[in-house]
Amino acid sequence: MKRKLLFTLAIMGIMSVSAMAAPNVAIDSNVIENSDIIEQDGISYFPVRPVAEAMGLTVEWKAEDKSVVLTNGGPIYITFKNGENAYTFAKTAPMELSGAPIIVNDKTYIPVDVISDFFNYEIMKSDETYNIITKYQEETDTQEPSADEEQSSKGFADLEEKAVATGVVTEVNEEQITFEDDERGTVILTKSDSVKVTDKDGKDADINSVKADMKLNVEYGPAMTMSIPPINNPVSITIE
Repeated sequence: MKRKLLFTLAIMGIMSVSAMAAPNVAIDSNVIENSDIIEQDGISYFPVRPVAEAMGLTVEWKAEDKSVVLTNGGPIYITFKNGENAYTFAKTAPMELSGAPIIVNDKTYIPVDVISDFFNYEIMKSDETYNIITKYQEETDTQEPSADEEQSSKGFADLEEKAVATGVVTEVNEEQITFEDDERGTVILTKSDSVKVTDKDGKDADINSVKADMKLNVEYGPAMTMSIPPINNPVSITIE
């Protein structure tokens, strides 16, 4: 009788662990190994390395200032430090998200809204997965979006279809250009040495030659933040 009871309790324990298993991250329904989602203080976190690498990003540890860098070798450059709620995209000022990075079992976790805010990807949640939707899907909801929702929704998927924009510069500082896109509205362009800048004659120009009231043709980089206004690290700028 005792042996039977122990066996029954063991089976119940296995079922309990299985039922409480944490969901994993998936990309377009493809589950990523070792990508368990954890909850802390009401915030959902995912492990940085397996998810970032599955998205084609490089994960780099900077020992000198104990920071983590996510990059794709191009316009995507995200940095953060464990314990500090201050995430940067390219050369933007640090932004607060739902929580600071944490370390659990020697793995660094960051909040799920890094994916939604910086990449503008939709995340479909279930008991088993947090599925990141990277491929364009047609909108099925016929409800009219608000002005802010309409602007913030014009992110990664939209850029795959149309990455070129025209508009006027409204403000410039040492790190950013405030650009009034004729279609999207206000977009913050980050200054970077990787941005190719040319004048109307096709001659190379310095990005610091961009001034307020100038008309620009901009080729956006592939990642647009979901903030209001959105932030982008452009591929090229042509001064008209």
